[in-house]
Amino acid sequence: MKMIRGAVCEGCYRARKSIEHQGQNTLPRVFLKHTRGYTFVLTKTQSMKKLLFTLATAGIFFASCDKKTTTPNNNNTTNNTNTTPSPVPGSGDGAIVSIKSVTKTTVSGFPITTELGTAVAVFGNLSGGSYTDAGTITVNSKTLAKQANNSYVYTPSATDITGIDLSGAINWNVGGAGSNPAFTHDASAQGFPAASDISGSFTTINSASDFTLSTSGSVTGSDSVYFQLSGPSATVLKRMAGNTSSVTFTAAEVQSVGKGSGVVTIAPWNWTVQTKAGKQINVVNELALTRVVTIE
Repeated sequence: MKMIRGAVCEGCYRARKSIEHQGQNTLPRVFLKHTRGYTFVLTKTQSMKKLLFTLATAGIFFASCDKKTTTPNNNNTTNNTNTTPSPVPGSGDGAIVSIKSVTKTTVSGFPITTELGTAVAVFGNLSGGSYTDAGTITVNSKTLAKQANNSYVYTPSATDITGIDLSGAINWNVGGAGSNPAFTHDASAQGFPAASDISGSFTTINSASDFTLSTSGSVTGSDSVYFQLSGPSATVLKRMAGNTSSVTFTAAEVQSVGKGSGVVTIAPWNWTVQTKAGKQINVVNELALTRVVTIE
């Protein structure tokens, strides 16, 4: 079996800036590419160059992983950004991904919390990296936009700041086309992972010291958890076991992302494989807890 991963790209940064322009401050969460048991530091330029395909304002990668070994024994760090793994398609005939992002930031001394719902889908020969038309795709009646390479994405806009409401049903409706069958699937039965808020009220990070990112309580219902630190120069991501609630970034890792505006994220996700009209469809639900910070 395989799982899907992705990469935060310049598009997400632009999407965030567009939302900030509307008086909000939130960063849509998409998967960050890495290899099991390792941490990679990606510059914004390299992340963009490594994208397997471009979504409207966000990117997604596909990488191989045996679901039975979702728990790395350790997390080794490489500061060599040139070692970013090449994207490797996962198994199966399709993937549907629901992402619920909860972002906290402080504006003029006032805390602001924004919840954002997005969705991504691809169909076709995932192992070969070739994606095909699957007709019209909706999640809770909101239509995903098909890209030139036949990937699909729903991206919030200035008139739809919060995106898809994923608090209840998560009704996928795939219209089907060619060899891709039409089907419906309610991913709410799978549910989203549960996690408490990011621990503490910090809004700054000292790059001269180690930094511990944790939740204020337990993490449940997930297969793995991503802990991510992003800055103006790079991104560091660690993948941990599904019940992990705390990870420490070394001072060297903090320094590698650069000083200035940054984002920290704790993102537990779960994954199943569903059979639809004889096709194997990967279903991923991810919760991303995000905070906008300043790295000093």
